[in-house]
Amino acid sequence: MANDSSIIQRKPSWSRNLLRALLICGGSVAILLPAWLPNRPSAPLERGTVEFLQAVLLAAATAVMFGASTHAGMFRPVCRVIGFGLIAALIGELEDFVSGILGRNFPDILLISAALLLALITTVKHKRVVILFISTVGQHAASGLIAAALLIIYVFNRVIGSRKFWQATLGDDYSPQIPNICESYLELLACYLIFVGTLGYAISLARRPEN
Repeated sequence: MANDSSIIQRKPSWSRNLLRALLICGGSVAILLPAWLPNRPSAPLERGTVEFLQAVLLAAATAVMFGASTHAGMFRPVCRVIGFGLIAALIGELEDFVSGILGRNFPDILLISAALLLALITTVKHKRVVILFISTVGQHAASGLIAAALLIIYVFNRVIGSRKFWQATLGDDYSPQIPNICESYLELLACYLIFVGTLGYAISLARRPEN
């Protein structure tokens, strides 16, 4: 019916949007704050600590998405697809921590393949709902946060994390630790944006009505 109130929309509020933007920016500053305190011995500049924080953020995002699936109704498969994608990303970060930091073997390729396969199977089984979500994903602010995180990881980080970039920039003052620190903290920022974006998706999907 034309007057059916199945879709509830809130009036746009500039103050609410401004508060959200300030909170997101404040969280980004807080995430990167230790990198600006290199002379403090308590600052967690060690790569292992940063890699661990990345994994924690992705694990939290995964838990949020699967938790939202119980309230998402017909969009429950969408939550599962996103959740499996987050699991694949989490496994990749755990591989960096376990293999790169702890020096132990980790079957990341097998586990990532399994997670992506489950995401693909879920997509195929519920393609109508997934396509419906994809058609409206650009209307959500969380999509911008996820897109920014992907740009940081796959574009911006390729430059800032490059040894040649810092060698050309610093010259004789170059240190091999600089690219690693910058790359780790940029990935940490990307994981934070993914976490916030996942929260946005989870809230949106949990509020969508059944059709």
